[in-house]
Amino acid sequence: MFKSSNFKYFFPTLSESWIIVLIFVLLGSLLSGVITLIVMNTPLAEVQTSLSYIFTMIPPFWYIASKAKKNANPVLEAPTYVKINKPHFGKMGVIPFFIVLAIAVWAIGIVSEPLTSWIPMPDLIQEAFEKAFDASKPVDLIISTAILAPLCEEMMCRGYMMRGILVQKKSVVKAILWSAFIFALIHFNPWQAIPAFILGCFFGWIYYKTHSIWACIFMHFVNNATSAILTICYPEVGVNQSLSEVMGKGTYTIVFFSALIVLCAAIYLLYKKLDNHDEAASFEVQCDSQEPSLGREETDVTV
Repeated sequence: MFKSSNFKYFFPTLSESWIIVLIFVLLGSLLSGVITLIVMNTPLAEVQTSLSYIFTMIPPFWYIASKAKKNANPVLEAPTYVKINKPHFGKMGVIPFFIVLAIAVWAIGIVSEPLTSWIPMPDLIQEAFEKAFDASKPVDLIISTAILAPLCEEMMCRGYMMRGILVQKKSVVKAILWSAFIFALIHFNPWQAIPAFILGCFFGWIYYKTHSIWACIFMHFVNNATSAILTICYPEVGVNQSLSEVMGKGTYTIVFFSALIVLCAAIYLLYKKLDNHDEAASFEVQCDSQEPSLGREETDVTV
């Protein structure tokens, strides 16, 4: 019914991005709730979080697939498209690039941690976190947080929303900030939204610089897998405990400033090594026909 090759034909406007969010929140949550009730007290309860997440994502991706199919089969003109993944890593090799990304993500997690500790976690959010990060269900935890979330959320927020805004609005700053804001919003709580927004901005910058959706998925995987593994290895640590409480203030201060220096160095290295190509050109609209593609003045992405 829906061809995977069609997905490149849909680059949503900001308004369409909000439609995706509404579908995700309303229909996705409803469908997820129904599935949760169905599998409760059955053997499938062992992977309840993963199943719930899958069904949450079905409505928004159905909408995306429908729009992509429509755009891939126009009546009067040849379809235009912008590839979701068109990687280029500048002067960096692939392996060093991904190693630097992993280090940067870990550093961001440490540096942004104090921002979350300033906001007390409500009991309702804490209960939801404890259910989602249930160390007694390691398979469900790994699948839902380290596999499904990176794949689905990066495709939705960077692969579609950010890519669409880059083409439609032609503004890198707006594309990065809006996609990061939506990324933070769909986590449904202010306690998690702040680090999610910071990570979303970094993910968006990397996507713009490299046009690699797999780089974004990898970074998201590193962040979530680290949390999942720590939860499984140290189940006694509460979800609302800060690093300073776990490490001690003296040790955490050293770790914090070390991470800040490493993060600055990683960002500088990425900026210098990836800044040797025309990033805007990789997000130009292309046409499936033999006719010339849209002019640069209509499709260039500018800040």
